Amino acid sequence: MYPGGTHGFLYVPQFAVLFSLIDWIQPPVLGEIVWRGLGFGIFAWALWKLGNLFSHPHGRLGITTPTFMFLVLLAVPASLASLNNGQTNLPLSAVLILLCLALRGERWKLGAALLTTALILKPISVAPWLLVFAVFSRMRIPLLVGLLVMGLVGFVHPSPSYALGQWVEFWGKLTHSYTPENLRVSDLFGLLEKMGFPNPLPFNSLTRMVAAGSALFFVGWKYRRGGSINGSWGLWVVIALIWTIFNPRAETNSYVLISPLLAFVALEHFSGDDRSRWKGWILVVACLGLMCDGMGKSIYLATDVWFKPLIVFLVSPLLVRMPGSWKT
Repeated sequence: MYPGGTHGFLYVPQFAVLFSLIDWIQPPVLGEIVWRGLGFGIFAWALWKLGNLFSHPHGRLGITTPTFMFLVLLAVPASLASLNNGQTNLPLSAVLILLCLALRGERWKLGAALLTTALILKPISVAPWLLVFAVFSRMRIPLLVGLLVMGLVGFVHPSPSYALGQWVEFWGKLTHSYTPENLRVSDLFGLLEKMGFPNPLPFNSLTRMVAAGSALFFVGWKYRRGGSINGSWGLWVVIALIWTIFNPRAETNSYVLISPLLAFVALEHFSGDDRSRWKGWILVVACLGLMCDGMGKSIYLATDVWFKPLIVFLVSPLLVRMPGSWKT
């Protein structure tokens, strides 16, 4: 499953077990349709769950306006490229939303199951796994149980030696792919390179280390201030940023991982104080900007690599403060 080089199959062996359920569907084109339909369906369900948080008094957005429609209109444009390619970004974005909602409600077993699923969908999910393990003490045992179950599933094969070999090859592939060859990385460092700035490896690595340490501090600080509600919001913000502008393998398709967060905060500004609506409009423009790769070839070529990380970097300060809808 793991040929040489930095491209190709970049998932844990369990993903092959999961996707085999789709691969059995014949003809293959039907399986492709089912896979995309499942991904988009889970994404829509996560947006629906997110929209349920807008339970404001009469006269506010959650009562007088179809909140779900607005979330869809703002979050979905960034998902179209991943939907077209059948990438795991779409279900992974949904799992991140559902995970943070589960932590917010202190549903520890569900949170552990979702984090284990996230690890299967993409190895970059080790970032939220480690953060949750470090900060949310009551999640540690469920996370370890989920990891054990995941490991056992990876050895469900007539030949244990073959299964072990796949794990060894996966680890080699993963470590080698950290410095991809001939890949247009759409993160902050791809933005800097596109603007003509040097991007030496020590600076690149040090910045990512500082970002990881800052993420741990921020989530821990939020958790100490307000428990699971504050901690879950901090987790959503930092993971959405780590998976996009600090991801060494980020693509333009990866920004569906943050579009629901931008949409949610935008709606919060529209449903609250009129003086903050200008922030909502900035985030609306940002959400629409994240679909630039679907606006035609000329716009795609003009904005490739640099535009999406620039958008997220500029609006990221608007994401730090936890919305009132997340508290209630």
